[in-house]
Amino acid sequence: MIKTILRPVRYWLQLPLWGQILIALVLGMATGLIGGHHVEPIQVVGLMFIHAIQMLVVPVVFTAIVCAVMSLDQLTQMRRLVLKALSLYALSMILAATIGVLCAIILAPGQGMALHLSTVTTLVQRVPTASEVLVSFIPISPVAAFVENNVIQILIFAVLLGLSIRLTAETAKPVEELFKSFSKVVFKFSQIIISFSPYGVFALIAYVFGRYGIVVLLPLVKFILTVYVGCILQIVLVYGVILLANGANPIKFFKAIGQPMILSFTTSSSAATLPVTLKCAEENLKISKSMAGFLLPLGTTFNLNGLSIYLASATIFAANLYGIHLGLTQYCTIIITIVFTAMGAAAVPGSALIVMGAVMGSVGIPLGALPLIAGVDRLNDMAQTITNVIGDLFATTIVAKSEGNKVFVDDGEAVRRAAHEPPLQDRVL
Repeated sequence: MIKTILRPVRYWLQLPLWGQILIALVLGMATGLIGGHHVEPIQVVGLMFIHAIQMLVVPVVFTAIVCAVMSLDQLTQMRRLVLKALSLYALSMILAATIGVLCAIILAPGQGMALHLSTVTTLVQRVPTASEVLVSFIPISPVAAFVENNVIQILIFAVLLGLSIRLTAETAKPVEELFKSFSKVVFKFSQIIISFSPYGVFALIAYVFGRYGIVVLLPLVKFILTVYVGCILQIVLVYGVILLANGANPIKFFKAIGQPMILSFTTSSSAATLPVTLKCAEENLKISKSMAGFLLPLGTTFNLNGLSIYLASATIFAANLYGIHLGLTQYCTIIITIVFTAMGAAAVPGSALIVMGAVMGSVGIPLGALPLIAGVDRLNDMAQTITNVIGDLFATTIVAKSEGNKVFVDDGEAVRRAAHEPPLQDRVL
């Protein structure tokens, strides 16, 4: 009797983590749709998981960047990596914003919706100028940057600290060894937290589907569809084609990154997914630890393709709601504004709403549609986050290949091995 009861539990624990997350995703959808508002209290479990995983962001980013800078062969290599990465980020974000605009023009979300919206044209928070943004990149106090989880400031502080340790050479060996040891501790810590991801995913998805359901979302389905179509086109056409052009097999690439894809979609946080993304880049994509540790945190902060698609779609959606006609000049303005405002947006859920006002304001669209957009932000956030995370791994792969890294050298063996490895709970507990 006891063996019969424990058999499903034993089977569950033997599943690889990606399988547990996928099952939790499906069960969460079903639970939310069946239970409706009655399952909303389960959100607390999801929020606890999000808080626990966000707790990892600062130590993971900090140690990864410091160790990556210390391990780079030459300082000229770091400068070369940054130039290549930022150029690729800018190109992919321009393409993403363009795809978002085209999808919104073709699908026309918001047209024919008879809604009485406010014509407010200002945000409570003033959008900072370009000079203020640049100044804000430099932390007044590293302690404050850590307390506020300011990823950009932590990244810059970590780069400068890593450079200082490297330039100090032999004298700094004890400090270098300390960071290398601490990095191993941080990643073991992250494995323990990530092992609880199926339960957090179940709670988050159950809450989303329990609260919004399907009927309530019908008037906004076209807007949500526009964002999802744009993200799919970005993943297939931009990432897939560029990978193929650079000699990397797109199918093997997407198979290798399944776990961070699922986790980013369900948590809606590319920063929270970073520990899994780093592990995947090293083990499945065969990218060197130093290069992955340097480029992926950089991409999490600056390479936001999904956000670019979302901002473009939301801006045109709002214009359609107000019956505002946009021309070629306005579309170009939207694309340029998105690239400059999206770069550096915090890699946390809901970051799009922070910069959306600047994009809408650039073409004179009132901000009264923001509350309506915010109502379905969580659903759109899932699509844009998975696009961001895939984009970070895509860019890191392209830059790594340009630097001579032989990615996919195992011809997919790492993926097959990962599917049969013991569950993460057994490996870390």
